[in-house]
Amino acid sequence: MNIASIVILLPMALAVFLGFRARRGVKMDLAQWSVGGGGFSALLVFVLMAGELYTTFTFLGASGFAYGEGGPALYIISYTCLAFVASYWLLPPIWRFARAHGALTQAEVFAKAYGSPALGLVVSVVALVALLPYLIVQLKGLGIIVQLTSYGALPPSTAIWIGAAVMSTYVMVSGMHGSALTAVVKDALVLAVCVFLGIYLPVHYYGGITAMFEQLEAARPGFLSLPETGRNAVWYVSTILVSSLGMYLWPHAFSAVFTAKSERSFRKNAMVMPLYALVMLFAMFAGYAAVLQVPGLAGNQVDLALLKLSIQTFDPWFVGAIGAAGMRRRWCPARSC
Repeated sequence: MNIASIVILLPMALAVFLGFRARRGVKMDLAQWSVGGGGFSALLVFVLMAGELYTTFTFLGASGFAYGEGGPALYIISYTCLAFVASYWLLPPIWRFARAHGALTQAEVFAKAYGSPALGLVVSVVALVALLPYLIVQLKGLGIIVQLTSYGALPPSTAIWIGAAVMSTYVMVSGMHGSALTAVVKDALVLAVCVFLGIYLPVHYYGGITAMFEQLEAARPGFLSLPETGRNAVWYVSTILVSSLGMYLWPHAFSAVFTAKSERSFRKNAMVMPLYALVMLFAMFAGYAAVLQVPGLAGNQVDLALLKLSIQTFDPWFVGAIGAAGMRRRWCPARSC
């Protein structure tokens, strides 16, 4: 056990504590467990939605895409912002329908809207099938992050079992209340770490963000623009369109709708969520910073760009803090029902 491992495990203990504490004063029936009784404020709905959408992908996928692909990686910012803007009009009517018909899950909304229990069953099956690979990728990403940031002291299998056990424990006890309370800590930690890395690494290695892009363009001309083939302008526009239209069809994004006390929560959040998308941008800045400092990564290794540069740059205790932020994956109890 080293200092990095201790720093990684401490937030896990905090998650268990907060998860159990979230149950205090709440009569835990099905509605309270699955959707928080539909009484969450705009702030809690915000952290639930943000936490569901910004996961281990922030530390691995976004930074790795920037490292490996350059300019096309910015599609991530574009499609999430468009989806957030669309949520201003999309989510309030869904909330009103769910509240009027007592729906607590995505499948119930479709079943009641179309008068077809069979359709609700199909939606449930599709959601489960879609979420299985998603959850596997998240847990695998968790294992990779912890293994690297603990300097090998915590193997991936150990990290996955610990993370799954902690997550399952507080979700079983406190349901959506536990998810919401731990999300506040998780989102604050992710935001702080990503913003710091996205600013510090370019300044430390290049003298600033503008200087970093100038040096990247000089070393690899055209890397920061869209190529003529492959991930070109047509790919960029079509991927943004499809991804933004489909983002709230994901059960884990859809489920947050049922927790809100008022439809105004979604309109308030729609005005703020695009700013929160900058978390991804700062993670990509870290990925761009790694291009010239950790050269030669290929294949699956490109997803390790941010972590490898961080290990090369910081003391073990801070690397552990990065690992703690990266592994704070959360599960919502109503997402796949």
